[in-house]
Parts: sequence; C-alpha cells; structure tokens
Amino acid sequence: MDKMLTIYATGSSQIEAALAFYKALKVYPQPKDLISIYDKTVPKEVLEILAEMVAMDAGLKLGSFTGEGAADNHGVE
Repeated sequence: MDKMLTIYATGSSQIEAALAFYKALKVYPQPKDLISIYDKTVPKEVLEILAEMVAMDAGLKLGSFTGEGAADNHGVE
C-alpha cells in the first residue's frame, strides 16, 4: 500500500489521491476511524488537500473530529 500512496502523492496526482481518499471517506461506515488511519499513512500534502475537501462538505459527519458532540453515530444517519 505504501507504494500505491507514493505513486498517488507525486506531482499533480496529489489532488487525484485526495479525491480517492475523500470518496472512500464518504462511504466508509466509520469515517472518523478512517481519518485516524489516513493520519498515520497518507502523505501530509495529500492530507491537506483532503482536509479542504472535508471542510467543504457540510453533509459529512465526523463527530468530535469536527467539533461536534462526542456521541455521534459514526457518519450513519
């Protein structure tokens, strides 16, 4: 997987990589947990782009990660 991340994180494909991670985040049943995994494995530059995408999505529920209450339903409505 590290090789895949390196390929995605080079040059202009940083945006493509961030978009792929964002799409996964949108469908993952526990997006807050996936963010934790991303923090440990995704290059900083890609994470910064991903953070901008997440900030623009008011419908994405991340619980306390975004300052909401700790009692969330892990993104499932």
